[in-house]
Formats: sequence, C-alpha cells, structure tokens
Amino acid sequence: MDHHDLGGSPNTTPISQAQHPLMPWELRVDALLLCLSDPARPGGALMTVDELRRGIESLPADAYATWGYYSRWLHSMLSILAEKGVIDRDAIERRARELADAHEREHA
Repeated sequence: MDHHDLGGSPNTTPISQAQHPLMPWELRVDALLLCLSDPARPGGALMTVDELRRGIESLPADAYATWGYYSRWLHSMLSILAEKGVIDRDAIERRARELADAHEREHA
C-alpha cells in the first residue's frame, strides 16, 4: 500500500469531523491553485489538478503523514511549477529562509 492510500487502514483514533477555520496562508494557497489551474487565465492553465495530485502522491511518507492538507498542496504546486521552469525552486527556498530568519529576529 502506498503511503497516500490510507483508505480502509485500521485506526483506533477517532477522526474529527469539525471544520477548523482556515488560516490566511491556507486561503492564499487555495486561491493560488484556482489561478494556476484556470484554463481561462491569459496563457492558459499553468498546471492541472491531476498534476497537483501527482505532486502530493510523490511526497515522502513522513512528509505526507505529518504535513497538513495545504502544506501538501503548496509543496506540490512549487514542485510542479519548478519542473515546468515557471519558478526557481532554490530562489523560493532562499526567500522563505530569509523571511523565517526575519520573523525569528522580530519575535525573539
């Protein structure tokens, strides 16, 4: 069984049916996917939902098990766009580190 195919797996932990309020970054990830996959956007869709799923299913088992829903989406979107040469993954990761460092300094 693949790590992403969990349906029917035994589990004694109850699954919460409660909806949690989405964080602002989660709303942005959702909006970004809508924009990137919209065939009506100028130049056409940059990615498909099928590609998003492929990217999610390509995650290592530990990442798939511990990351949240929108974290998986974001990682997949970055991977697909980097594959297509739309973004520079290294530049994105550098900028993310810079922002994390600035946040640490600001809140230390």
